[in-house]
Amino acid sequence: MFDLALEKARWYLRDHTQAWIEIPVDVYDAKPWNGVTDYCLFRPNGEVIAAVEAKKTTIDPRQAQAQAEYHVTEIERHQSFRPFAFLTNGIDIYFLDMGVSPKHLVAGFFSLEDLENLLFIRQQGQPLATIPINTRIVDRAYQHEAIRRVSEAFAQGKCMALIVMATGTGKTRTTMALIDVFMRANQARRMLFVADRDALVEQAKSDGFETFLPDDHAGGCSVIIWTKPNACMRSLCRP
Repeated sequence: MFDLALEKARWYLRDHTQAWIEIPVDVYDAKPWNGVTDYCLFRPNGEVIAAVEAKKTTIDPRQAQAQAEYHVTEIERHQSFRPFAFLTNGIDIYFLDMGVSPKHLVAGFFSLEDLENLLFIRQQGQPLATIPINTRIVDRAYQHEAIRRVSEAFAQGKCMALIVMATGTGKTRTTMALIDVFMRANQARRMLFVADRDALVEQAKSDGFETFLPDDHAGGCSVIIWTKPNACMRSLCRP
């Protein structure tokens, strides 16, 4: 079941330049984990971008966290960065970026492209608080405060924030300025803008992205807007 889940994310175990099983970890005491990580996922240059600790279905995969942390620490000694880790029992999959964010449940393994994107953010990201807000986009004090409050929330490790603003107070502008801060800080490379009506999508496209964020950031970002209920997705930035 592990193999199928990995292949769904385009990790093909028959291609040993992509993935390999039961990789010995150097400078590692064989007890209590037998000195191997169950799967290693590789970058094209041969560096390990992620390790996978696989357990029986009857075992909570979170119990493998200490094992995964030790493995990625030892692997880091032999390459230029610390790899990510997945903990799984074939039913649940947890993703761990040690020292950056707590482990959390995910729907599946990440592709190489996904992991490279996360690695870029980890290596190139700057604190959101250090990025000046673009006053060409927003010039009102409450808009600046909203952006800083969201930045503080993410800096504290929170994964979501809610801004509530009345009609006419500049929600679109505030959103554009916030996206601009994330992009220039290299804290994000892709954005998903969700609206419940086509008219709001068109407004965001013309009055927001095309007006204030016409250029790519972070070496080629992509911004997608998504309307419901027809779930129509439209690209707003060059890929």
